[in-house]
Amino acid sequence: MKKLSIFTAILFALTMFSCTEDSDDPLVIPTYDNTYILTFETGKTSLEHLDTAYVYTPDVYTSLNGDALSMHNFNDKLYLVNQSGPNFITQLNDETLQEDRVVATSEMDNPSNLLMYSEDNGLVVGSSGSGRRKKYLLAHVDMNTGISEAIDDISEDMLPSNSALLLDNNNVLIADGNELKAMDILSKEISVLHEFSETISGIVRDADDVIWIATEKRTEKASFVKLNADYSIAETVTVEDESVNLYKNSILIMSKNSYYAYWSESNSGKIYRFNTSTKTLEEFCTPLFDGVMLTTLVKEHPLTKKVYVLGLEDYFDTEKSVLSIYNEDNSLFKTIKEVGNSPIDIFFSDKAYIAQ
Repeated sequence: MKKLSIFTAILFALTMFSCTEDSDDPLVIPTYDNTYILTFETGKTSLEHLDTAYVYTPDVYTSLNGDALSMHNFNDKLYLVNQSGPNFITQLNDETLQEDRVVATSEMDNPSNLLMYSEDNGLVVGSSGSGRRKKYLLAHVDMNTGISEAIDDISEDMLPSNSALLLDNNNVLIADGNELKAMDILSKEISVLHEFSETISGIVRDADDVIWIATEKRTEKASFVKLNADYSIAETVTVEDESVNLYKNSILIMSKNSYYAYWSESNSGKIYRFNTSTKTLEEFCTPLFDGVMLTTLVKEHPLTKKVYVLGLEDYFDTEKSVLSIYNEDNSLFKTIKEVGNSPIDIFFSDKAYIAQ
């Protein structure tokens, strides 16, 4: 029953992960030599480690905070977000993984996905209820005082994913149901930029610093909408492939310095990618053929451009985890089994790992 309970929680968590990264010195060429894998476990948080030779080391960081769902990187700090305490947000040193700060109070239930826009302040997605009555909310984060109540200007249809929030200069773009909103980080005022006919499935930014909005297929076809610098719509690319739904639980993500947005189709389990430069879409791989029964994350490495697909070999055994790594040309590069219990997120670090 315990494994089944964790499995159910993972299904919920599939719409809530993918580590976001911000802030790089343009004069420094990052190497991204260290890969961290976050596990989703009741009553425990664990980070696993892969080096450049893909040597796996378990439990390089552990805590008693339960139900970890995502990681976020901002200004050389790594943040872990937990749905249950005692700490809901933990700030780690990027190199030593030592705890620097924690947030132990939250007025919003089940915090899941974080975006920091300053050393002290950010936004976090949360949820309440269950099943069809589940509500997805947004709250302010203050690292000194905690997580606030849900923001009134945001509906209960927030996209439960890190691709719901994107920092752009003094604005945070927010995917709120079918509305694209912007919050001024200075005044905290929220405005509606666009209302789409379908639900937003993600906000991404490509290597040219162009922002794209993905919308899912329901009554209308799925689409990618290109924005101008002033957030007006520059172009809409309609997805003509009828098998592509781009649902909001598709774990859409785009890595730094990339032109590819990747996602997992929830119906078929296939991985697709959209090239924002050529404006073309292609089926990338089918992880099921390579032993990944349930995909929990797909993410492109920012330097090697290899694509990491994280998941489980068995729906009902969370210990049978697997990481399949693909080359940019779709070929399978490597499969690594047993990469932690219920792996849920990956962070590619450009900092040295200094074991303590």
